[in-house]
Amino acid sequence: MTPPLLRIRLLGGFRLARDGGAPLAERWSRPSARTVVKLLALAPDRQLHREQIMAVCWPHAELPAALRSLRVALHAARHALEPELRPRAASSYLTADGVLLRLARDAVWIDTEHAAALARQALAGGRGPELTAALAALSGELLPEDRYASWAEPSRERLARLRDEVRGALARAEPAAGDAGPRPEADAARVRLDWARDLDRAGRYEEAVGVLREALAAYRRQGLCDAAALAAARLAEVLSRSRGAGAEEALAVLGAHPPGPGAPDEVRAAHHMAWSAVFSYTGRYEEGLAAARAAQRAAGTAHGRGGRILLARSLAQQTVCLGLSGRTGEAAGPAERALAPAEESGDPAVMATVLSVLRETARRAGRYRQALEYGRRALALAEQAGRPTATAFERANLAELHLLLGESAEAERLAGAAVELAAPFGGTALAFALTALARVRTVPAPDDAARLLDRAERCAESGGHLQAMDEVRAARAALAAGRPMGGPAGAARGV
Repeated sequence: MTPPLLRIRLLGGFRLARDGGAPLAERWSRPSARTVVKLLALAPDRQLHREQIMAVCWPHAELPAALRSLRVALHAARHALEPELRPRAASSYLTADGVLLRLARDAVWIDTEHAAALARQALAGGRGPELTAALAALSGELLPEDRYASWAEPSRERLARLRDEVRGALARAEPAAGDAGPRPEADAARVRLDWARDLDRAGRYEEAVGVLREALAAYRRQGLCDAAALAAARLAEVLSRSRGAGAEEALAVLGAHPPGPGAPDEVRAAHHMAWSAVFSYTGRYEEGLAAARAAQRAAGTAHGRGGRILLARSLAQQTVCLGLSGRTGEAAGPAERALAPAEESGDPAVMATVLSVLRETARRAGRYRQALEYGRRALALAEQAGRPTATAFERANLAELHLLLGESAEAERLAGAAVELAAPFGGTALAFALTALARVRTVPAPDDAARLLDRAERCAESGGHLQAMDEVRAARAALAAGRPMGGPAGAARGV
């Protein structure tokens, strides 16, 4: 009899379903059995040599022990995929051919293969509807429960490249026959906005700037002023984080594309939020505070998830500006009020930002253990959101907290990890990470600390970030005094 089709989903998390047959178990008896199925589902042609699987699942076991473990895992996997399988009967889904293990091609459907096939077909045709469908099929993180598993990384990178190709093709797609008016170009611009957001969160600022420039130009051509104001706001925020004279261009872009008098609340809030972000990056903290409060007022009347995100960001930004302008007594309140809308938004990146700001206010007040709790949560969420520069920043700050608590080994580990993660991005992210590592080494290795600060200073200058430059100066003063931390100056920072 033909077995029921087994559907394996890897995007958004590992899930199984069958088109008929006995229901599948919710829990597996052995985690290694799940890993075997995941490895085969990601493998080229759905097959692997048994020793390739043993090298991943039992890398330190002797060969006889690894073979026994593999037999047990295969037995558990086959019965999880096919609960009705009788003892010693052949599996319809997970088969063996000598030393090769494979998933049956005619009986198993895998979402990543389906999405990749749709993408290749859509890229060959170049039509908007097919590209849109392919992009939807590619959505979702590959095996988020195995985010740091090295064996999943090649597939993750391959899917990311394919997703970028589809987005680029969709942004360039010609209108389909029968389409009229500005809608196709406006739809392509919306795709660019979403694409730029992902590039920005991945720390690929220059690429994000290019995509946002294209979106802004498209909206301007179509005379869509409110959409252009939103694109300009997002472009300004990314420009302020990029290297060189980004802040000056960001201010010019915002000035040239204000929201119209009837603009939606979300657009007005985003515009004010962008002004605040640029002002804080350039040391104009009082102006940044005023803009963040204007963003809060607009976001308070905006509807939906976007309004919640902007409200949380605007409140957190007020705490940043208050702390950096020296008004520490007023700083904690806005960030505490930001927690509820951040949680309601369901956006891990926004939640990480709010917790990062709360971590800094707790640290500034000397509540180091509470700051550690906030910082660990912020780090986990930054990793979940796929934000490498924010992850490096959180590791650097946790390193300094452990240093304040006298836990130098953990401080060294976190600071070193921050530098390693931030190195490919350079600029501000690397400046903060190098400064944290320099502080850790100020007492045990002052010469090394001085070299790290020289490098951090070059990175801060290239990024044009005033706070990063202040951090380097504070760390130099601490090095001169033979102290690992720079006192109050070292606690005034934003995100």
